[in-house]
This record gives sequence, structure tokens and C-alpha cells, in this order.
Amino acid sequence: MIAYGWSDDPAADRQEGLEAALRAIYLDGRNPYAHYAFANVCNFSNRLEQAILAAERAIELSPSFALGHFALGVAQLFSGRASDAIAPFQRGLKLSPHDPQNPVWFNFLAVAQLFAGDAESALLTAARAMSSRPDWRPMVETAACCYGAAGKWDDARRYVLQMAQLPRSSYAALAPLWEKNPQWRDQVDELLRKAGWTEQQAADL
Repeated sequence: MIAYGWSDDPAADRQEGLEAALRAIYLDGRNPYAHYAFANVCNFSNRLEQAILAAERAIELSPSFALGHFALGVAQLFSGRASDAIAPFQRGLKLSPHDPQNPVWFNFLAVAQLFAGDAESALLTAARAMSSRPDWRPMVETAACCYGAAGKWDDARRYVLQMAQLPRSSYAALAPLWEKNPQWRDQVDELLRKAGWTEQQAADL
């Protein structure tokens, strides 16, 4: 609910989520879903080291559990360890190539590759995500930044124009990343500006 911007009271929902996840672990400490749930809530509660440990425990219990790898990638990315986040995202996508949330995971992976300094890989990932969700504004923003970082400004400008035509999104999954790593948000804003995104458009986000 919080990650997709659907929560009316994030603080209350975070607390309820933490209590539910801890209760799940208490009821069955060998259930990887319980540890995944705890990791996921911790990722959005500024408890990133706990999130890493919980995700690693989920993977230890079930090495082929894709969601555990995704949760670990999110925790590493939010912690500012973009390079460390890449392998967990790639592993999760390999294990679950048709997950309904894969556009989200591809977006996270592209962002991780972008901030790890691998713009070309980020471009390939963004293109794959765009093939399934070409009208999803967060992914279009990521694609614009990836093209800009790769020096392909005509393509970056094309995606910026596409962004301007799409409705605002309540997607908030990357909010903790920007809060913990404001220099990366500044980098995104600068890439978008160079691609033609105006201050007024930014204010309307």
C-alpha cells in the first residue's frame, strides 16, 4: 500500500505491517514469506540493515524464492549500494520471469545499474521494462535518464515528451531511495532538465 501510494496513513500501516510480519515469523520461523514480509516492511520503515538480514534469511530458507532476492535488492539499493543491488534483482527476475510486478523490478534494476555507472546495461533493462509497460510514468522517467546518461539525448528528449503526456502516478516505491540518497535524486533531476524537462513540470510531479 505504501509503495504504490495507496496508504492514507503510512505510519499506521508501517506499524501494522511490522507487527504482522513479526507475528508471522513467530508462528513459523522457517517460512520464507514471513521473512520476506518483514524485509519488505523494513525497507519502507528506514530499517535497511534489518531488511537485508531478513531478506538473506528468506533466501537461506528457500534459495529459489524470487521475492527474497527482490527484497534484498531493494534493501541494498535504498542503502546506497547500487552495485550490490544488481545481482539480487537479476537473480529474482531469472527465477520469476513472469511475475506480475516485473515492470517494478525491472525499474529498480535499471535504477541500480544507472547509479552503479553502467548506463548501457541500464538502457537494455529500461527497454525491456518499457516493452511491457510503455505508459507507466516512473518507467518512462527512468528510461529518459538512462538514455541521457548514455549520451543519447534525442531518445532522452523523446521520453521526456512522453512523460509530459502521461498522468501523474501515485507510485512511491522509490521514495526511500531519494530520501536516503538525495544526491541521486539530484542526478535524476539534472538528467531530466538536460533532456528538456522544465521546472514547472517538475513542480507538477
